[in-house]
Amino acid sequence: ARGLQKARIISLCDNKATLRRLAAHSRTLRVRDHTDSEVDLFLVYREWMRKGFVSPAHTWVKGHQDRKTPMAEISVEGLLNIEVDKLATQAYHSPGVGRTDPTAAVFAEEAYGVFIDGAKVTSKVKRGIIDRCGEEHLRNYLLHKHCLSEGKLEGVNWRALEGYLNSLSVPHRASQVKLQHGWIPTNSFLYLQRRVACDKCLLCELATETVCHVRRCPALAAARHRRESVERFCRDLRGINTAPEIIQCWRSHIEEECGLLVTVDGDGPIAAASGLQKALGTARRHQSVLSWEGFLQGRVSIKWNDVQACHERQRRQETASHGKKQPWDVRAVRLVCEFHSALWTFRNEEVHGRTQHEAQQKLRDSVEDKVRALYARYPILLARYPSVRSVPLEVRLKKSTLVLQMWIKQVLQQEHLTDIARQQAWMKAGSIGRFLFPREELRKRRHARAEQLSGEQVCAANTILRWLRGRVRFKSKTELPRMGLGDPG
Repeated sequence: ARGLQKARIISLCDNKATLRRLAAHSRTLRVRDHTDSEVDLFLVYREWMRKGFVSPAHTWVKGHQDRKTPMAEISVEGLLNIEVDKLATQAYHSPGVGRTDPTAAVFAEEAYGVFIDGAKVTSKVKRGIIDRCGEEHLRNYLLHKHCLSEGKLEGVNWRALEGYLNSLSVPHRASQVKLQHGWIPTNSFLYLQRRVACDKCLLCELATETVCHVRRCPALAAARHRRESVERFCRDLRGINTAPEIIQCWRSHIEEECGLLVTVDGDGPIAAASGLQKALGTARRHQSVLSWEGFLQGRVSIKWNDVQACHERQRRQETASHGKKQPWDVRAVRLVCEFHSALWTFRNEEVHGRTQHEAQQKLRDSVEDKVRALYARYPILLARYPSVRSVPLEVRLKKSTLVLQMWIKQVLQQEHLTDIARQQAWMKAGSIGRFLFPREELRKRRHARAEQLSGEQVCAANTILRWLRGRVRFKSKTELPRMGLGDPG
């Protein structure tokens, strides 16, 4: 073995992306090579291949064949892959064994390494750098937006919230983040942007629709859905073996936050051990400091982990029967965020429809109502704009929804420009009201002049007025509104 100058190996792998990385060993080192996972080991292996120390033959093997194929029908390569996966899983779940060594040095083949807080980053380098660069701005935003202090910020279970958000797709993650920070398009929010005419709730039509009102809407359908959601939430918490004391505490505060009548379980107050009761009181007070509204938005206190740990220590045999693919706090935060998201989803389904066809029909009805209201109001526009009623209402309603929306937006813009033109004309030429007098005043003046004039003089004055009305025409330099022809839509 001491005289070997070259090693020939057969590399089996169930990841095609890794095989492509290994096959690209001949090109020069690039910056993006450091963004892959376990980049230091890969670069060392690639340098060996470039120098000719290793002559590998890369072969792809289908992974996890034992899930659907009997063991007797699996090839030797597949059996080897199954055994390696089993050893890797055992090493990963072994206590004290991490994925990577944060204290590893920079190898010569790497050329450079990235360290954050003294630990070497060997996977997701780009994400780590972005998170670190935006950490200060994000911290300042959270402190200002949710009125958090540095102590409150450290008391939130951010790890569990991050684990839940990372499991979502990009569109669902964006919607969840908007819901957590109160950037959802409620009617009050749209009214500030001048996108709706009224800021009232569309379900109850009683109060301004804010983020808080969505959780407390007094509409019967909304209240019924909130009660069903609370029951389902408690049932799911029992499914992940949550401590009964936590369930009872969370339920009472959520019902109070959602404007529901606070209920007590049929068994009454739960008698907990002294240690668990003490941890429960600490967690409840700490969550009250963080606010229960923030609890629904995902800012759950880290103190609840201590309560759950006490519960699991007292009931080891019961908790051992539950599979733990994820930590309890991650699953609990997921249920809390999904409960809060379900309230907003129900509101959208009631307003916009549950299916795509129903949503399109509701949108069509809303647009047709706006068109009818515009015809009934009949705004007078400038002469250069077509009249609203230049096209009959029946013909207008036969057009598509998109065309009607564009036409409504165009008319509203034309009406706004008309108001601006009238205001400018008034500021330039003044109001015509200063040339007019009240009718009673004119009548008094006419009677006063008639008493002073004789009958022949009155007849002569009336003759002159009739002649002026037939001969003189006044022309205005200001564009006046009139009925237009044609329709661009």
